[in-house]
Amino acid sequence: MNRRVTLMAAAALAAAAAVGTNAGAATAAPHHGTVATAARSGAASTAIDRNVRRTPAVTPKALSMSPGCSSTTLPIDCTITEPVVTTLQTTYNFSFLPGDHVTVNAGGCVQTGGHGLTWKRYVDPASDSDLYHGLITIPGATGNLARLVDVVGRQFVVGGRGGSLILGYQDDNYGDNGYTAHDNGTGNQCLNSVNAFVHIVIS
Repeated sequence: MNRRVTLMAAAALAAAAAVGTNAGAATAAPHHGTVATAARSGAASTAIDRNVRRTPAVTPKALSMSPGCSSTTLPIDCTITEPVVTTLQTTYNFSFLPGDHVTVNAGGCVQTGGHGLTWKRYVDPASDSDLYHGLITIPGATGNLARLVDVVGRQFVVGGRGGSLILGYQDDNYGDNGYTAHDNGTGNQCLNSVNAFVHIVIS
């Protein structure tokens, strides 16, 4: 009789211990989840660190980019000299991050090919055919291939996921464009001008 009572008491104690262990695990689980959530939140907050190296893209051959274009800390001051004008658009080795404040300046002239005086201003060309405009895409800030004339001098804040800089050129024949055989341009619009450039400041 006493042996049976002893066995029953031992079984009751074991069951109580098991319940306590499971309850402790259940209580600990939400705590672990909170830690994991905090860790994920911390990772998300560092994902937009302005001081990380900018995402590389395709760099055109013989492209002139100032040393500031590869800076990893703000403010970033980048000048691209003689942007590609022999195709509609070119992606550059320079990227924007969410939250960047971006200001663009640009100027100079481009050889558009043809007969006579054929150079045109890169930003605000004087022509009768509504061509020869320099174009830009700042992902998350401007429209796709917006005209530089509508972008220069304004400040933009990058939203979304950001992305790489795209510069373009508006023409109906790209094969004879470039920066050789400088002349004063159509209507002398490029008299004493420099070759085209784009200057970008990120803060």
